[in-house]
Order: sequence, then structure tokens, then C-alpha cells
Amino acid sequence: MTQDPFYEPAPSGYQAAPVAEKTGKNKTLITIIIVIAVLLLCCCCAGTGWFLWNNGDQILYELGLNLPMMLVH
Repeated sequence: MTQDPFYEPAPSGYQAAPVAEKTGKNKTLITIIIVIAVLLLCCCCAGTGWFLWNNGDQILYELGLNLPMMLVH
């Protein structure tokens, strides 16, 4: 039985190809952009909610949508 050539020792002048280091993709910039976008969205929603809480009745009255007043009386 003969041994496969794969298991034979490498010739003395042979050098293996350098193994490239695994460099993970830098996702820091993407993470920062997503966090800023989420915070901006939360601030916009909170600001809109506050504005509508304080001025919603007046806006509905000006639009002629007096349903809340009809439900109260």
C-alpha cells in the first residue's frame, strides 16, 4: 500500500502561502448611523405628540372635525 502524495513532506524550498488575517468588517459607522436615526425618530415622534396634545382640539375645530365635542355632549 502506498501513501498518498498529500502526506509527503514538502520540499525544502517550498513555503506555504501566507494566511490572511480575518478582519471583521468595521460596522461601527453603520451602528452609529442607525442609533442616530432611531433617536431622531423618537424625538420627532415625541415632539409631534406633545404638539398634538397641546393643540389637537384647536386643529380639529379648525378642520371642522368636532367629533370629540359630539362624543362629550
